[in-house]
Amino acid sequence: MGGVIELGRNGRFYLKIPGQGRMEMPLVADGWRKLAMLARLIATGSLLDKGYLFWDEPETNLNPRLIKEVASTILHLCHSGVQVFIATHSLFLMREFDIQLQAPVFKRMRARFFGLQFGENGIDVQQGDSVDDIGAIASLDEELSQSDRYLETGA
Repeated sequence: MGGVIELGRNGRFYLKIPGQGRMEMPLVADGWRKLAMLARLIATGSLLDKGYLFWDEPETNLNPRLIKEVASTILHLCHSGVQVFIATHSLFLMREFDIQLQAPVFKRMRARFFGLQFGENGIDVQQGDSVDDIGAIASLDEELSQSDRYLETGA
């Protein structure tokens, strides 16, 4: 992020970015605050080898350029021995994991993708080593549907 997280004497957390000053964390954008919390967990040693991180929709409120960095950070955490569980609706994030897992540094890591869909008897679970193995992805279906509707408007 190019800054540091500080704990003030008043017990409040601040994000300090060179040239931009010091901002109290409640005033920082949600996406940046989320990244700052992850940085804090790493810096304090809360995420240690054999630890766990459960993260619901890490891409929420983030620019897609930052989503790539988040994916890389998550994979580096995994590489260092932290087991990470991600829940997401973002095809962009899932594909970014797929892409980055092809890098030599991550080649030996195992990832597992799970897809949940409503079925006749409740929730069906599909799983595989790639995003392509988990069946229909609602966000992709909706994006394609929206694109069709947009093209129909003639805009």
